[in-house]
This record gives sequence, structure tokens and C-alpha cells, in this order.
Amino acid sequence: MDVERLRLLSRIGISTIAILAVAGILTLAFALMTAQMGTMFFALLAGALGAEVSIIRRIPSLKDADVSALVGSWWSLVVPLLAGSVMAGVLYLVFMAGILTGDGGEGLFTSNLFPTFTAPQVKDPLDLHVVLEIRPASIKDFGKLMAWCFLSGYSERFVPSLLQSLEQRGSGSSKD
Repeated sequence: MDVERLRLLSRIGISTIAILAVAGILTLAFALMTAQMGTMFFALLAGALGAEVSIIRRIPSLKDADVSALVGSWWSLVVPLLAGSVMAGVLYLVFMAGILTGDGGEGLFTSNLFPTFTAPQVKDPLDLHVVLEIRPASIKDFGKLMAWCFLSGYSERFVPSLLQSLEQRGSGSSKD
């Protein structure tokens, strides 16, 4: 392995350690807090970690010029992580809203593959604290959420193609 690829792996290693450190700090904060903490932050981190793994898997097939470009700029590593986090956040909101499964199977799909969430006691529907405190209903649902969010960061086209299929279904049903 040449020096450029080793430098790239070193940078990826540093960013992976940073992601895991943030996850550890959030977990510790959750353990020490008396109030409930939601899982949105963990979903965003899972998306970033998925993007990180995707970059690592592509390194052997990259050309030397691509490796040099990745090594030359931190932004070339940060932008995919941010994109993975954003895609995981969008997916989190889709799950939280029940768009895919819906209440009582009234969503677009009927499947037990998607996580379900607790129903918070809403005093003010626009209270951001309520949104940040929403959690998956069970540990299985937490696992499903993390797996889906990781996948959304790993596959750059996953969430955009999901949104496109939602758009097509929505426009198809409005024409009926």
C-alpha cells in the first residue's frame, strides 16, 4: 500500500474515532441525565458511520489521483459524512412520521422491517424538546433504526431513491 493510501486511511481512522467519541459522549450524557433523551443524534451518527464505511470500502478501487484528492483536503472526507448524517436524519423523520408504515398499517408499506416510535405526550406540537425526546418503542426498534440509518449513510442513493418512490406513489394516488 502506498503512502497516499496510508495517509487517507489515517485520516479516515481519525474521523471514525471522532464519530465514536461523540457517540460515547452522547451515551454517557444519556446515562447521567435524568430526563429522557431521544435517538435522533444516534441516528445521525449511524448515518455518518455508514458513509465512513462506504469510503473505506472504495479505497482499494480508487485511482491514485482520486486518493491524492481525498488526502489533499479534509473537506473531501467531511462532506460525505455530513451527507450521510443528513440522509439518516431524513430517514429518521420519515420513520418518526409513520410515512412508511403508518398507524394501523395505513402507511405506504406494511412491514415489520421499520421501527416504531413511542408516542410522546404533546403539550405543544411545535416544541422541539418533544421531537428530540422521541425514542423507538423497543430495543428491537432501536436496532432497526440504527441499521436503516447506517444503510442510508452507506448507500448514497438509498434515501434519494426512497424519496423518489414516495413522490411517485403520492403523485400516482392524487391522479385517481
